[in-house]
Amino acid sequence: MPDPTFNGDIQASTFNDYIADVAYDNFFVKTAYQQHMRAIGSIDPFTGGKLMEEPFIMGSPASGFAAPGTNFEIEHVQQLAAMAFPPRLCTSRDMFETFSLQVQNKGPNARIKLKDLYYRNAIASISTNVEVAAYHHGQSAISGQISDDGSLRINGMAEALNDGKNNSWDGNYYLNYGYQVRNGNIGPANNSIPVFFGNSDGTAAAISVRQLINFLVRQRKFCEGKSPEITITTPNGWGYILSALQTQQQFTTAWDGKFKNLPTVPDTEGIAFLGTVIYDDILTPGAAWGADFDTAYITAGNNLTSSFTSSSTCTGVTSPSNMPASTSLTVGETLWALTGRAWKYRPTDDPDFLFGARENQVYNNNTNDACLINLALNVYSPSPRMSGQAFGFNG
Repeated sequence: MPDPTFNGDIQASTFNDYIADVAYDNFFVKTAYQQHMRAIGSIDPFTGGKLMEEPFIMGSPASGFAAPGTNFEIEHVQQLAAMAFPPRLCTSRDMFETFSLQVQNKGPNARIKLKDLYYRNAIASISTNVEVAAYHHGQSAISGQISDDGSLRINGMAEALNDGKNNSWDGNYYLNYGYQVRNGNIGPANNSIPVFFGNSDGTAAAISVRQLINFLVRQRKFCEGKSPEITITTPNGWGYILSALQTQQQFTTAWDGKFKNLPTVPDTEGIAFLGTVIYDDILTPGAAWGADFDTAYITAGNNLTSSFTSSSTCTGVTSPSNMPASTSLTVGETLWALTGRAWKYRPTDDPDFLFGARENQVYNNNTNDACLINLALNVYSPSPRMSGQAFGFNG
């Protein structure tokens, strides 16, 4: 006999109970990083062209004190250069069975509009992949420098917040950014030095308040004496930082024990510290990434941290990076101090590629339509030194 509670008389005659007609979203997450970057005005539509070009100041004319009547050898010094980034494409794919969507899932009996749900999930899927990719790079693999091919991805923070010498959290170091060679004619203009919070033997270490202060003070040098307004870490990293601050609270006035909401992230509390607000973000690279959500449909990269052997070019434990050369480094948790105005989200202004949908009929099927939703964009920083990354810490 059929199950009397499903697919029998009761199922045929009675609606299922949907609470407030809402399908609860247990897959996608609303993160502090995405909320802030959207709200801060980092979005700058791309209106067309082969590349997205960003000029930057790389030098200045010679100047100094001199005696009256001094003759000078005068020549022009290049003062302006440019970075460039190509648009990239992120696509969500789904197959729609139109009979069920257009004949059955309609009218007052359709408690949830499935096609609307599918579209919302597709957009959320793209947004999730864009954030995951934002922690990686968008360059081709280079032997001894870049281990993986990211040439289809956006030009993310791993390559932006680098100095061409010390490794980023992903184990790579980036001699180029925006088609400009670092440390050459442009000097350190496009550099942001990654910081290793771990021990000199490469193991991860418990984060200290002094390390956190030094990290933020370095960023303040390039932000008119202000800390980057938002700092992102993993949920575990957030807890480790909170524990360190609570331990030291009686000895320091840098943290008053209060939490704060940035206007751009109104629904989430962060740790207010030295002018920044530290938020936890479940998509941030860390030692437990992916443990609390399904990663099967995140194809932009893997943010689970491990260990890597540092480059021989690393500047050592007495330098600002604190990164020993040619040593196995444990990444642990990551920390990102971000100045919103130093970043650009460049989605196209073409509606077909701004979450535009393409529904294609499957030629030999009477009801199936393939749906593709496209977003063309890139994400980059015209001023990398105004933000910073750190890694190598735990509790």
